[in-house]
Amino acid sequence: MIWEPWQIWTASALALLIFEVFMPGFVLACLGIGAFGGALGAYLGIVFEWQLVCAGITSLIAFVFLRPAMLKMGFSGEETLSGADALIGKEVIVTQEFDPQSGMGRCKIDGDDWRAKVSDEIPATSMVLGNVLVIESVESNTLIVRPKQ
Repeated sequence: MIWEPWQIWTASALALLIFEVFMPGFVLACLGIGAFGGALGAYLGIVFEWQLVCAGITSLIAFVFLRPAMLKMGFSGEETLSGADALIGKEVIVTQEFDPQSGMGRCKIDGDDWRAKVSDEIPATSMVLGNVLVIESVESNTLIVRPKQ
């Protein structure tokens, strides 16, 4: 089977659109849309150099107008925190009183018991069993906590 130039352009466009799934950013999709422009030029029977111009102009239009709209729609800019970063600012309950010397104790959050340390500027004696504290930061497997205000 001998492929016509417009079929090669169309196959290239479809391949670029498929590869876009694996490389986010809407770059390959814009090039794929440009390849459809080249396919249109080939279908109309213009010479190869002008097919490239059609593909380039169509890609440029897609990059300028379509890509920003797609990025805004797909990436809101608000990240969902996960892991230790998601714990910061949450409330915990003291399950083991804090040692005045080391400032270490234990707290429970979401059913999990964590090792905790009192923030440097707060005395550990104020942390008694059942108090509600707030997570200030996480260092390794230790929560740095402070009293709820």
